[in-house]
Amino acid sequence: MQGDTTNGKSLDSTRMNSMDGSSSSRGSAEASSVADDIEGYEQSKVEPLGVPLQPVRTSLFSPRMKGTRKKILIKFVLVNLLLGAFILSLLTVYWGATYRTTKHLRRVTVVAVLEDDPVDSPISEGMTDALPGLIDANPLGWKIFNTSHFMAKYNLDNRSEISERLIKLVYDEKYWFAFHLKPNMTFSLYNSLVNAGPDTVRFNSTEFVDVVYETGRDPASVASVMIPYVKELQSQWKNYYQSTYLPSFLSNITNTNDFQARPQMWSTLGDITFNFIDYRPFYDRIILSPLQVGMIYCIILTVFQFAVFGPLHMEMARVLKPKHIFIYRLFMSWSTYFFMSLFFCTVSAMMQIDFTRAFGRGGFVVYWFSTLLVMAAVGGANENVIGLIVVYGPQYLTSWLLTWIIMNIASSFYPLVLNNVFYRYGYMMPLHNGVDIFKVIFLNVSKQHMGRNYGILVAWIAVNTILAPVVMKFIGKKAQQNGKLQDQAVLKKYNLLQDSS
Repeated sequence: MQGDTTNGKSLDSTRMNSMDGSSSSRGSAEASSVADDIEGYEQSKVEPLGVPLQPVRTSLFSPRMKGTRKKILIKFVLVNLLLGAFILSLLTVYWGATYRTTKHLRRVTVVAVLEDDPVDSPISEGMTDALPGLIDANPLGWKIFNTSHFMAKYNLDNRSEISERLIKLVYDEKYWFAFHLKPNMTFSLYNSLVNAGPDTVRFNSTEFVDVVYETGRDPASVASVMIPYVKELQSQWKNYYQSTYLPSFLSNITNTNDFQARPQMWSTLGDITFNFIDYRPFYDRIILSPLQVGMIYCIILTVFQFAVFGPLHMEMARVLKPKHIFIYRLFMSWSTYFFMSLFFCTVSAMMQIDFTRAFGRGGFVVYWFSTLLVMAAVGGANENVIGLIVVYGPQYLTSWLLTWIIMNIASSFYPLVLNNVFYRYGYMMPLHNGVDIFKVIFLNVSKQHMGRNYGILVAWIAVNTILAPVVMKFIGKKAQQNGKLQDQAVLKKYNLLQDSS
């Protein structure tokens, strides 16, 4: 009996041990299964789980594609509406810079000095008497002075200073043109016909009418848009002179005893021609490359360098503290702009563009420094805005690039004096100020605005630098949110695969 009891206890003990072992192995198996699930989920971030499902291709018109077709149609309509709104709102800004420029011709100012033309002859009317009326009908914005008024306004002591002061007014960009009608034009005409001396000078109208201007101030518009209206005045005055004044003049003097027929003097009588003086000529069309399309390349190059460094910036953002991320980004950007601007300027040097006109032998260094500031100004804005777009809506990246380019060039490539007042926003744009500086370097126009130009570029750089840490903070938070959403999407896909299996 006792043995049986002992055997029973031994059997029970064995059974209990067997049950404990079974329970323990079952628990180990369950734990192992959970660990495998977690490991599989982690691997699902990198590798597909199990055998990937193969999509079944079908026809676009399949009944199963009804919902997809509706989605495509809605997307097509929305995208085209967005493109239409983008084109109509943005491209019109560029087109508008050249729209109806004739409405604004009055802003193209011309200072005119009409010196006295005393008529010391039997002719009662001077050949310049009709000129003020012709000027009034001209569409440009004329401001007319006589000799005494002009000398008093600008504190001149001698008539000989008038020409020099007119050139200075144009160079200082107070006026676009200066028109100088010199004295004794009618008397010269009369004297060339009635005096038969060997020293008598043949009448030449270009000696009495000077027109001073600078094509370098705006190479694209001065010669093609503004000068034709000055030449129109010349043509109208010439027509009046040939059809009305000269026949009357000759009729009057031939009835006097003073007249002597001198055919050799008549060759230049019938012509009225202005003496056009281009004080700062646009001497080589290659300058248009750095002044216009080259400025667009400045913007594109800053975007290109940011895109190339993008993966490295993301990698460093994972390991550096926020303060050191900012220092790293600032150093990388400025170092890149430094060398990129040097390469950019070297292209102009290779094309033998003259840098010495305004700053002598140091012109290239000034050009390099100015290009560096322009790239830093536009590049800082690009880095801040593109960084936000990448995390919030990368599909709109090109829309920012086009907007930034058009808003800059629309107010930079054409003179604001011929544009609607809307385009005066260009005074604060980086490219407008960069173009103004480059005109000084290449064409030696007035330097009086360079302080403002450099100040605006530095202001852009300062604002972009101040905003950079704030923008990086927003980008970091949004990137974390995007990462969590991506993890949730992976987990959801994992659960679906588990359910299907």
